Amino acid sequence: MILSIKQYMRRQIIKLAWPVIFEGVGIMAVNVLVTAMVGQLGAVPLAAVGLATMMQFSAAMVFAAAGTGAAAIVARETGAGRWREVRRVTGQAIMLGVVCGVVLAVLGLLVADRVLALTAAEPEVAGLAAGLVKIMFMFTPFYLIMSISNAALRGMGKTQTAFYITIFSNAMALLISYLLVFGQGVPLLGAYGAAWGLGLAQLAGGVAALLVLGNSNTVRLSWRHVLSFQKATIKRIVDISVPAALEQVAMQGGRLVFTFMLAGVGAVQFAAHQIALQIESMSFMPGFGFSVASMTLVGQYLGKGMPHRAIQFAWLTNKIAFWAMAAMGVIIFIFAKPLTAFFIDDPQVVYWGSLCVMIAVLEQPTLALCFVLGGALRGAGDTRWPMYVTTIGVWLIRLPLVYLFITVWGYDITAAWYITAGDFLIRSVILWWRFASQKWM
Repeated sequence: MILSIKQYMRRQIIKLAWPVIFEGVGIMAVNVLVTAMVGQLGAVPLAAVGLATMMQFSAAMVFAAAGTGAAAIVARETGAGRWREVRRVTGQAIMLGVVCGVVLAVLGLLVADRVLALTAAEPEVAGLAAGLVKIMFMFTPFYLIMSISNAALRGMGKTQTAFYITIFSNAMALLISYLLVFGQGVPLLGAYGAAWGLGLAQLAGGVAALLVLGNSNTVRLSWRHVLSFQKATIKRIVDISVPAALEQVAMQGGRLVFTFMLAGVGAVQFAAHQIALQIESMSFMPGFGFSVASMTLVGQYLGKGMPHRAIQFAWLTNKIAFWAMAAMGVIIFIFAKPLTAFFIDDPQVVYWGSLCVMIAVLEQPTLALCFVLGGALRGAGDTRWPMYVTTIGVWLIRLPLVYLFITVWGYDITAAWYITAGDFLIRSVILWWRFASQKWM
């Protein structure tokens, strides 16, 4: 059977995207199940675990941007067939991740109490969250090892390998959290069990990623690639990673401020918000998968000296992602209430949570555009414009409006979700213009 160019391109996109989509589904499924476990303990533990998880993830993602820079370079070098450079870039990016992870672990232990005290959360929620943060931050170096390694693997086109590593880590998180939260054969730790479970799973995932890269026939990563200091390679990674890191600072910093503002609506609505985030995250998976496919294919075809094909891949990926996420939006809208009720049996939390989920449907198509076009620009090495767009959306649109509507005018939690949908609409328009202009070339 002879395939047309478009059929071939579509198959390449799907081949790269599906492992990432299912990887994300696995991550979300574990988060959903762990959240459901903690939800059985009540609204306060549920809100505290949500805050703690958000803090670790937000802080770590800033430094995981080294993986974004590495993935963009690795994709280009893979396309050109320069595996020695792939090996060097991957090792140095992991080294940067370990150093940053150790710094974050120390900071987490030192400032968790003071940071949580600044939130609008109820004292009981803030106190419990501070204890959970100290546990989770200890494992940040391993989280960054796994995150950066998987990003490099995706840049090589090895999205299935990254999928297997993440599935292993997820399985460990689910098993250990269940045993520790409910005390099955071990001391009952309640909400603290979830923190230990997630942390130990990150440790297992980081070790697994290093073993996989070390035993890969093409990569053959060794300790000398990780422990040596290669100034030129690090500069190359940093040049692309810094804008990506600043994007994460804008995004994750904004997310923390956003979360802290919303904590003031009370434990019931805030718990509903956390549950709605978990449910909405399921719909992100197609967008994230196609974003990785777009980044990888654009980078690899630029490395092959075929920019016209890179552009074609980006637009086709964009079209597929748009309809996939629109379909996901319809599904979560229909099942909003039963999905929310899966987490907790409090009628008020279910009511507010399902409302937030239904509003989230509005942003699905524009989120697809943000994911794919942002990924395409990163694959081309243009990490600055995604950073500009994210900063504008979060800090000039979303947060000022949330402050006005929630903090000043006292609107309920649904106002924040409408504002978020408008934010993504504006971002998608700007990214479309930037990519269509081809100035990134």
